[in-house]
Formats: sequence, C-alpha cells, structure tokens
Amino acid sequence: MTNVLVPFDGSKLAVEALRFAYERFPEAEMTALFVVDTSVTYQPEKYLGVKLGEIYEQREAEGEAILEEAEALAAEYDAPLTTAIEQGRPWQEILDYVDDHDVDHVVLGSHSRDLLERFFVGSVAERVVDRIPVPVTLIR
Repeated sequence: MTNVLVPFDGSKLAVEALRFAYERFPEAEMTALFVVDTSVTYQPEKYLGVKLGEIYEQREAEGEAILEEAEALAAEYDAPLTTAIEQGRPWQEILDYVDDHDVDHVVLGSHSRDLLERFFVGSVAERVVDRIPVPVTLIR
C-alpha cells in the first residue's frame, strides 16, 4: 500500500481503524478524512437561530479538533499524517477522495452513527463498500 485513507470522525471505531492502518500499513502515506455531513439536519436546540452555513462552519471547526486527535494518534506511531476536511454526503466524499487522490486502500469503522440514525440515513460504510473501486477494510 502506498496511500491509505481512514475516514475519521473521532468515534471509537475510527480510532481503531487508524490504529489498524498504522499497524498493518506502516510504510503507507496515511490520510485522515473528516466529512461535514451536509445531508442531515443538525440538532436545532444546539444551533438555534444559526444559519445553515454557520452550522457547517461550526462542524468544520469541530472536525479540525477531531483531526487533531488523529494527529496525536499518529504521533504515538511516530508517523506522518495528512488530514483533510470535505463537505457533502460522507459516503460520496469518501469515494470522491479515493478517486481524486489515488488512494490504494480504505480503512474505516463499520459504523459511527447510532442505530436509529443508521436506520433512517443508511450506513456510510455500507454505501462505501458497495461502490468503492479499491480494497477496503472494515473495523468492527
């Protein structure tokens, strides 16, 4: 592997996916990707009176903080990490990133949403696995 992508949302499985990627592919260029999901409605009580664009900006700032956690984990392995933030549907942004950046392998958690949200929105991992043109490893 030369270029491994780990979609990273800060969840336990995302952390495990990044650890797995460093252990399994220690020589690869590693990228952690956070996606600001623009396909969902955010909790109105948290963002009351805030415009949608401002919500996305807030989520992007949260994503930067989450990616700092990924960078700290990379430091434990004394390994470099590229980070990226995209906006859109997470599964589509992952696929686009793979195509646009010559990714050889994707390592991702099997789920990060709660059960009810997965039922209505669908699993990002499922959609990625169904459509991805490169090998993928799911962490459960």
